Amino acid sequence: MKELSPISKSVSQPPPTFKDTVQGFPKVVAGGRFVRPDAGKSHLERMVTGSSTIADPKLVSPKIFNRAILDSVFCNLEAGMEMLDQQENSLAKIGGRLSEIALSLNQAKVSDGNIHKLQDAQGKFKTARDKIRLTALGTYDQVALFSYTEAKPVTIAVPSGKSWEGLSVDRANLGTPGMKSVDQGKVFGDSPGHHLDHSTIRRAFREWRSLCINNRLQWSMLMDRLHGLKQTIRRNETTDHWTLPKFPDDPKVGPLRRPNRNN
Repeated sequence: MKELSPISKSVSQPPPTFKDTVQGFPKVVAGGRFVRPDAGKSHLERMVTGSSTIADPKLVSPKIFNRAILDSVFCNLEAGMEMLDQQENSLAKIGGRLSEIALSLNQAKVSDGNIHKLQDAQGKFKTARDKIRLTALGTYDQVALFSYTEAKPVTIAVPSGKSWEGLSVDRANLGTPGMKSVDQGKVFGDSPGHHLDHSTIRRAFREWRSLCINNRLQWSMLMDRLHGLKQTIRRNETTDHWTLPKFPDDPKVGPLRRPNRNN
């Protein structure tokens, strides 16, 4: 499973392709940061508070300790939503570049064999394609926004009843057939790659639209949990009935339930 490598800052190098990838790692949001899980830490520190200093529960009241944990979860949900916001902005840019590619294909189709018009169309295609490649290498807090294949999701742990649930935030997969065909295609010339047609462009648009829909669904899921968490915080401030869920000790069960895995 792979995620796209960080973009090079050297302007002298050609834009990297989707295949410029590195091995991906699972990530969790802890203490408002996107980090790799550290098996040497407790479940609470590994998946909720991160390296943040949380008061010893033996030295403070349960209400104060619980509020500190809930605040950490709140920050984690906000960070996940910010990542999805940035992913959405990048998807919007990719959609615009796909429109430019469609226009360059139309230009090539109606050129009547005029070599200058064909070369101009290919030049516009390459510019738009290269901008997609650069956008696809975007990151948030050193986490790739996109992947070239199915990548491990980013996990956010949230309390739910008497257990902890893990919400999965996907890195948008640009390694779909239509998107790959556009990346490896051309509208004119003898350079490597296949000649694009309108059906391939339409397929890439459908795949891009699915990524936009999935992004909004995940953002709405986190927003819904954020509203629920606000209510939990208010209850914790007014009563002592809310208790912090414990992480299970059975390694076969795992520390988190996955409510949205089958969505």
